[in-house]
Amino acid sequence: MPPQMIVSFGMKYGGPNKQADNEIIDVRRVFNRNPYRNKKLRELRGTDEAVARDVEKTPGFAESYAYLRNTVAASNVAIFYLGCTGGHHRSVYLAERIGKELGCKVQHRDINKR
Repeated sequence: MPPQMIVSFGMKYGGPNKQADNEIIDVRRVFNRNPYRNKKLRELRGTDEAVARDVEKTPGFAESYAYLRNTVAASNVAIFYLGCTGGHHRSVYLAERIGKELGCKVQHRDINKR
């Protein structure tokens, strides 16, 4: 049974507290293509199509995404946290996509922070 909610967040704002009813994954190592480094994408968010396409250019994206999605789907926690550096791009896109596919609620903790 998938989690009730997926929450994206930015590591630079501090991670959530690990508890028995949640799981936390830092997506920066696997999805290492960071849209923030592209000045044209910097002010956009993971909800924007251009950012999604950029994240999908990460080498091995399809396999890594499938593994992450399956990990989230198989978890039995209430809240699944996905973190990247600022919580604007990668974690937002991945949370949105997985949430839509699994029918989970999605929140973006740090999407509007600067």
